[in-house]
Amino acid sequence: MSMQLTPDQERRVQSFVDSGLYTSAQDVVDAALAAVEQATRTFEGTREELEELLLDGLDSGEPIAADETFWNRLRAETDRMVAEHQVRKPRP
Repeated sequence: MSMQLTPDQERRVQSFVDSGLYTSAQDVVDAALAAVEQATRTFEGTREELEELLLDGLDSGEPIAADETFWNRLRAETDRMVAEHQVRKPRP
């Protein structure tokens, strides 16, 4: 399949490559397709199972405010993931 990107789409793809997050336009397209696949995935259970899970979540109690420890762990984990990604896909 061949397709033509608009100038804005080309600029957006290139900005990801230029930022170092991806090493090529192909990598950007692959990541975009993976995101679309994830976003369009549907629940494979029955409607009743989904409703039960949703009710369980609603009945699980008051939300817990995230403390500084949570954000520090989250920041460390995302930093680790970025570092792994950059090691796997070194910049040219």
